[in-house]
Amino acid sequence: MVLHERCDMISARGIATVRGHLRDISLLAEPGKVLALMGPNGSGKSTLLHALAGDLAPTAGDIYLLSRPLKTWDRTALAMQRAVLPQSSQVAFPVRVRDLVGIGRLPHRGRAKGADRMAVSDSLAAVGLAPLADALYHRLSGGERQRVQLARVLAQIWQPPGDAAPRLLLLDEPTNNLDPAQRLAVMACVKSLARHGVAIVIVLHDLSEALRFADEGLLLRDGRTLAQGPIQDVLTPDLIGAAFDVAAAIVVGNGHPAMVTMISGR
Repeated sequence: MVLHERCDMISARGIATVRGHLRDISLLAEPGKVLALMGPNGSGKSTLLHALAGDLAPTAGDIYLLSRPLKTWDRTALAMQRAVLPQSSQVAFPVRVRDLVGIGRLPHRGRAKGADRMAVSDSLAAVGLAPLADALYHRLSGGERQRVQLARVLAQIWQPPGDAAPRLLLLDEPTNNLDPAQRLAVMACVKSLARHGVAIVIVLHDLSEALRFADEGLLLRDGRTLAQGPIQDVLTPDLIGAAFDVAAAIVVGNGHPAMVTMISGR
């Protein structure tokens, strides 16, 4: 899924919602880039992601996918173009990893004969879990399960080799409740997908992860945009303080901003 031409994958212009109290939010996500949605609890991050997914209709403003109004997309066509990974995905029955990932291919049923197996295989390889294809999902670690779920949504938007069509992943706190090593593995997968041309919009609670892995940032507070732009311009001590009511500092490593540390509450 390598993209050869730049385009606006998804954009929002002046959107507002009743749920989450979003007001006048605009953004642009491009293929090959990671856009991080950040802000304190209740700021509207997940609400914005639901709106971008097409699951929540805004009361004002417009959302466009590939320059076409999102509300005009057929649901099946939309499912093949963009995939959504929620904060948690429960599996209540024993299932092999490859079969769970294969669920992501349901929107393609009857459309791409012989492609499903390749989609599952490529998606598991992309998240580094090809050797566990025949393992039982419930026996995996938390980090492995999260990567399986990431493979599932990646399989949903998979296209045959040589297809340069852009794709979109919407991820809601995919590293939530994972240990540091697991978080690093998941975020490394996300960054690799972006390098291969996928447009990624991700809700992140950990600002250090955003600083390290995101290209662009949108910082929210009380449903409004506090700052947006290149991630290093958005995650500054002053803007972090304004969003979270804390004193913050940026730790530099190898000459580049590497970590956000909270010093004290205000």
